[in-house]
Amino acid sequence: MTKEFEPACRRMEWLDPFYKQVWENAFAEAIPISGTFELTPRCNFKCKMCYVHLEDREISCYGRELSAKEWISIAEEAKKAGTTWLCITGGEPFLHPEFETIWKELSEMGFFLTLQTNASLISKWEKLLQKYPPRQVKITLYGTNNTIYENVCGIKNGFSHVNDGIHILMSLGIPVVLVSTIIRQNEDNAQDMAFYAYRHQLPWTLTSGIRKSIRNNGIDVSSLCLAEKREEYLRKEIKRRWIEKDFLDPTRNPCNYCKDFRLGYWIHWDGKMRFCSFLNEPDISVKQVGFEEAWKQLVLFEEKLLWPKECMSCSANKVCFKCAASLATESGSVKKVSEAYCDKIRSLYEQIKREENKK
Repeated sequence: MTKEFEPACRRMEWLDPFYKQVWENAFAEAIPISGTFELTPRCNFKCKMCYVHLEDREISCYGRELSAKEWISIAEEAKKAGTTWLCITGGEPFLHPEFETIWKELSEMGFFLTLQTNASLISKWEKLLQKYPPRQVKITLYGTNNTIYENVCGIKNGFSHVNDGIHILMSLGIPVVLVSTIIRQNEDNAQDMAFYAYRHQLPWTLTSGIRKSIRNNGIDVSSLCLAEKREEYLRKEIKRRWIEKDFLDPTRNPCNYCKDFRLGYWIHWDGKMRFCSFLNEPDISVKQVGFEEAWKQLVLFEEKLLWPKECMSCSANKVCFKCAASLATESGSVKKVSEAYCDKIRSLYEQIKREENKK
């Protein structure tokens, strides 16, 4: 038994009924209602788990940052195509050389803007954000003291700057959401992060599912998360799917399981449109073909994408915890599998079946 596919909008209980219907209609018509502009790979932090960050000297090896004029032109086309919700991120978006121009223009276009930042530079941009406030600011919180920040982000006094930025935003009445990634270097501080969010009455989510990177220089996952914890996480999810009969349908298009399918897109700092921030494919240049054509090509890519042939015949294909992006981070492409990862999933699945059948 497999669960009927539902687009993301049907699972957004928090949405006003009017907006929920808007998202339903967007899904039906493949309207790009939600987008992310990744302005730059630059960042003043050097977070160990970051898959985007490049040093200034490295940028030219991978591409060219879009100018303010180019981002604004893309935004105008995106708005015309139906984009309403827009997330501005990086790297650290404040470090784009023309951030102020970009932010001002996007704000005046009327997008529902979310700003994703490490919050350490908020004080410099306080007046701009006060004049052009975002709908919300999503902040990456990686600890509750400067020592943790130095270990995770390679920056001195990191928490002090982040904490100041959070309080400035709160004083301006701008909604703040906290997001934390848990790795070896800050796992003992997770409870304190939860309390920090509680004490400030801020929404907080965390993840410990560190993925390998196929973008830029990549990251060494083995140095960030404990292998036994990763295996425990996989085991728990496979067991849940088995017990609850929450099976994946291997005949269904992989992108059906993506919340942005037929609804959203991600434009990387060099102008390539993709359906996920983790990927370096498909290779669709918005600069070359324009936004409307890029979106059409992206939807077509998503609709034609199939699981690799190995997935179709795998004994664990209904419980394998994967999406198109997570598959790619293991194998290097959405069209390939990692034999080592597949062997591990099959082994865990067989163990779980034996355990459950003995009960």
